[in-house]
Parts: sequence; structure tokens; C-alpha cells
Amino acid sequence: MTGWRGLVRLAWRRDRIMIGVVLVCIWLLSYYSASVVPTLYSTTDELVAANSAANLSTGVVAMYGHIYNTASVGGVAANKVAMLDFLTLAFLVIAIVRRHTRAEEESGRFELLGATPVGRLAPLGAAMILAVGTSALSGVVTIPALIAGGWPVAGSIVLGLAQAGVGLSFAALTAIAVQLSSSYRACGAWIFGALGLTFILRMLGDVSWDKPARIIGWFSPLGWAQQTRYYDGDRAWPLIMPVALLVVALPLAGWLQSRRDLGAGLLADRPGPASGKLGTPLGLAWRLQRAGFIGWLITFVILGGLFGAIVDTIGGLMTGAATDLLSKLGGVGSFNDVYLTLVGVMGAFGAAAFGIGAVLRLRSEESAGHLESVLATPVTRLKFFWSHATIAFVGASVLMAAIGLTMSAAHSKGSSGFWREASPAFAHLPAVWVMIGLVLVAVAWLPWFDWLGWGLLAAVVFIGELGPLMNLPEWVQKISPFSDTPKVPVEAMNWTTEVVLTAITVALVAVAVVGYRRRGMPVI
Repeated sequence: MTGWRGLVRLAWRRDRIMIGVVLVCIWLLSYYSASVVPTLYSTTDELVAANSAANLSTGVVAMYGHIYNTASVGGVAANKVAMLDFLTLAFLVIAIVRRHTRAEEESGRFELLGATPVGRLAPLGAAMILAVGTSALSGVVTIPALIAGGWPVAGSIVLGLAQAGVGLSFAALTAIAVQLSSSYRACGAWIFGALGLTFILRMLGDVSWDKPARIIGWFSPLGWAQQTRYYDGDRAWPLIMPVALLVVALPLAGWLQSRRDLGAGLLADRPGPASGKLGTPLGLAWRLQRAGFIGWLITFVILGGLFGAIVDTIGGLMTGAATDLLSKLGGVGSFNDVYLTLVGVMGAFGAAAFGIGAVLRLRSEESAGHLESVLATPVTRLKFFWSHATIAFVGASVLMAAIGLTMSAAHSKGSSGFWREASPAFAHLPAVWVMIGLVLVAVAWLPWFDWLGWGLLAAVVFIGELGPLMNLPEWVQKISPFSDTPKVPVEAMNWTTEVVLTAITVALVAVAVVGYRRRGMPVI
């Protein structure tokens, strides 16, 4: 571990903005979720009725968990905000550990560190110290945020500690995945697959809450966090589980690292075909991004099915005041229509995230040195540019179609037409394209600031989700390209807005093309 202090300082300096932005979003989400509950349920009877309706909906229980005490002041609202916080923190700590271990090793920087007085385990130790510290900070500050929002002190403490426990668990699991995998992307496949598996195990345990099969939930770190039953019994003893996992995983990860070669993993990649079949830049781009796209597509199909299945049952969860609140967040019309329009917006945020990630593959290929090899062949800059841009635009469009069509198909009891319920997803496509166009401009003209893509998405989500609740000025809320897209199926399709947003996208892509052709390459 020699030299770990310097590596911790370096890791913090590189990630301080990302960590700060994500943690502030978690704290704001926690505070505002707690503060709006009194506006949703004005009496205890309404609260009990909403929590009872949540328990009767298999889809809601699968998504957020079972409520044991229907008079819980947190209830379904606490379960929802907790699950969002848990998943957000899990993604953050996974990114921290992967970036400062496997990514650094793959880039060759670990070889340079190895020539200095730095111990072999110091990079892993530094990454884990930062991830554990981030998890602890997230949970500790969430506690006063929840209390300030009006929820009880005991339950807030338990929820904050449970959130920190989720961070510790996934930091530990990522440390193991780093040793097993032979590349940064293989590590991502392992750990995100583990995250999906833990969510499914937690889901199976929750829907079987009154059956012997509920024990399945205890095999999931997310299940451990929910078993603390914040505002629903306040049990602290399940928090022993994530601490125990961390205590076991840290020495195990160190031992595994001592048994593998630098740049390799304990589980080698399977050999590819003897002869390649990549004949075009688009074929190469698809080969690089198809695994990620397939994962996104499966996720969107599953979420579309779940969202569609609970359209009719979720109406019982909310009072008139709750419907008014959802309307402030962008929904219009009857409750089912409010729900459909909001699902369309959430799906658009996810599709934009995929598109941004696909565009940023342009930068990662450049910074890794792969672009020079490609441009040494009869491939022009623009062909390489268009290959990844095409994946971004087409992939995001397919994802929106997937969530819209599967949601409509799963809502078999709905009285509305199939295409009417699928239309909210398609209405937001031009806004998604604008987001992708903006990131293309950033990559082409400001390659050193490629993180602007994720910063832009975070700002749009923040404005869209919390802007109305925080009474931000209207001009601030209008910054988001999603603010003007039509709220179908209630509102008629506004083709003028759709055409304008599409034209803006075309202009942004043209600006990006000019910048990509003119600037020096590579920019490391």
C-alpha cells in the first residue's frame, strides 16, 4: 500500500466534480421527496389507503418493495426514493472503482506507477478508500436531508445508513470484478450484470414477502438495505451484511490481484473467430457497441412491460393532490395519461444517456490511440465520425420505440388505442436527438471537456424533475429541449415543434462535422 495517500488525492481531484454533482442530486431528491409527502396524503386514512394499494400491486412491490406497516409515514414514497438513491449510489461507486483500477491498468498508467515507489495494492486501496468515503458521505448527509424534509429521525438514520451500506456492497463487488475481468468493458459486464441480478433477487424476495421464497431477497445487497425497514420498523441489524461483505471482499481482491498478471484477468476472454468480418467503419462501431446496446434494449423492454402492467393499478396509489403534483412534473390529462406522459419523459432521459455514451465512444477510441490505427487505413475522419453517430441516433430511436411499444402492449386492459399509448415515447425523440447533437459538438470542438455530455444530461434531468417543485424561473425550465415536446396522448402532436427540434439537430451535427474535420488528432 506504499504511496496510497498520493493516489487517493489524485483520484479525488479527478472525480471531485462527478462525485459532488451526483451526491447533491441524491440529497436534493431525498429532501424534496420527503417534503412533498404531506401534499400527497392530507390524512392518515389516505396514507394507509395508498400504501395498501401499493401492496396489492405486484408491479409496484416488484419495483420498490413491500410495505409492512401501511401507516408508515414514508410508505411507498420512502421505498421509491430509497431505491432511486440506492441505484444512483451503486452506479457512482462502480464508476469510481473501475476508473481508478481497471481503466488505469488498461491504459498503461499502472506500468508507469510500478516504476515509482508505489505498492502493487495501492491503486486498488486508493480506489476503495474513495468509494467507501463517498458511500459514507452520501448516507450521512442524506440523514439530515430527510429529517429536514419532515420524516422521523430514527427512520431517516436507518435509511441513510442503508444507503451507505449499498455503496459499500457494490464497491466490494466491483473490487472482485476488477480481478476477474481482463478489460474495462468486461469488468463493466460483470459488475452491471451483478447489479441486475441483485435487483432481480430483491424483486423476487419482495413479491414473496409472505412466503418461504422471501429468503431469496437476502442474497441481494439491495435486499439487505430494504430489510432495515426504514420508517417501517427501523431495524439496524441487517447493516451488518454490507460491512461483512466489505471485510471479506477487500483481502480477497488483494489476494486475487497478487495471482494475476498486470493487464490480465483471472478469467481470460474467449478467443474470437479466426477471420474477421468487419468491412466498414459502421461495422466496427457496431461491433464495439452492440453488447451495450443489447443490454440497454433488454432493460427498456423489461421496464416497458413493468410500466405497462401497472398502469391500471397505480392509479389507486395517489390522491387528487398527488395527481396535481405529477401534473406539475409534466403530465397532463387523466391520471393514466399523466402516468403515460411521464414514462415517456423518463424513457427519453434513458435513451439520451445511451446516445451520449455512444457518442463518447468516439473520444474513448481517440484517447486510447485506436483512432490513429483506423485512420491509417482507407477510412476518413468523417466515416469514423458517422459510424458512431449513426449508432447513437438509431440506437436511441430503437430504445424509445421499444419502451413505448412494450408499455402499450403490456397494458392489455387499457381502453385507449395501442398507438395512442405508445405515442408518448415517439413524441420526445427529437429532443433526444438534440441532446446527441450537442454532445457531438462538444466532442468535435471541445474534446478536453467530453464530460460536458453527462453534465448536460444531469442538468436536463435536474431541471425536468425538480424545476417545477423548486419554482425555478420559467426561462430556466425552458432550457431543456424536453420542455416543449408535446404531451401526447392528451395534447395533439405539435409537428412545428418536432420539425424545429429536428432542424436544430441537423444544424448541430453540421457544426460538429466542421469541427471534427478541422481539429488536430489525436487529443489525449
